[in-house]
Amino acid sequence: MSIQEQYITNDTSIPKLPFTELLFVEDQLQTVLQKSDGLIRETCISLLESGGKRIRPLLTLYSGMCFAPLNPLMIQAAVASELIHMASLIHDDVIDESATRRGKPTIVSQYGNHAAILTGDYLFAEAFNILSKQQLLASMTYLVDAIQAMCHGEVHQSDDQFSNSVDTHSYFSRIANKTGILLAACCQSGAILAGAAPEELTLMREYGLNLGYAYQITDDILDINGDEESLGKPVGSDLANGNITLPMLYLLDKPIYGGWFREIMRTRNITHQGALSIKAALISTGCIEEAYLTATQCINNAKASLDRIPSSQYKTTLLNMADSILHRKA
Repeated sequence: MSIQEQYITNDTSIPKLPFTELLFVEDQLQTVLQKSDGLIRETCISLLESGGKRIRPLLTLYSGMCFAPLNPLMIQAAVASELIHMASLIHDDVIDESATRRGKPTIVSQYGNHAAILTGDYLFAEAFNILSKQQLLASMTYLVDAIQAMCHGEVHQSDDQFSNSVDTHSYFSRIANKTGILLAACCQSGAILAGAAPEELTLMREYGLNLGYAYQITDDILDINGDEESLGKPVGSDLANGNITLPMLYLLDKPIYGGWFREIMRTRNITHQGALSIKAALISTGCIEEAYLTATQCINNAKASLDRIPSSQYKTTLLNMADSILHRKA
């Protein structure tokens, strides 16, 4: 099955449209990853075959095509964005000691930490090799900022584990770093390669950032009440690792439940029964619905930022992508 057919028939997390432009990205990813040697080549091919939504390349290409026809530089920037995303996922799996992703064994579970870290580093290097050789300096600036932000996000998340001092401001700062800024960078990267004006670049950044907020909030929700088979990974990892997510923040504000939940987090030891009780509380108090409404507002903000972008089929696709975030199952 081709990548185009996969998007049309299988993946419900993005619009069912024929993203034929992704074929160029997929071909380039194959070329880049197959030129590696030995164990790195083996791990890279394993990663590529595990699939993925290719949201970041899509954002890069379609953000650019809102302003100009597709050009080779947009494709190269899209490939670099996906390599960076792949690298970050591998490093995340090392940090989280994740056994599965997308329903398949992670590189760290198959080959160990050493191979996983080297593979992630190799992918980062290949991304910057593309950006530097193609002289995509504007795109590189956005993507470097995003990588720095992701590192800060991981550090802050680690610092805040089992913390009762996390608030919504620090939460949104963290998910901007972990998810939103890279999506914003992809949108800006494509747009600047199409000659978008500074004010248009700002609007595209707002679209990507809010898309990232909504994506991470829905991820938080799925980690509580998602289906493991659809997700391709275990649910409940945020709670087990003490990562305070938006539904949990809303639970902390609930009378009675807030004190109870704070005490559980203070012990830094969540039993299986405790996790079930917390999940039940999150559902019964409406905290999950509250988080979903917040994600919906973020999507509305993302779509509103495109109001002043010229109408086109590509803008329509970006609007549809935003709506699809709220209905994703994986």
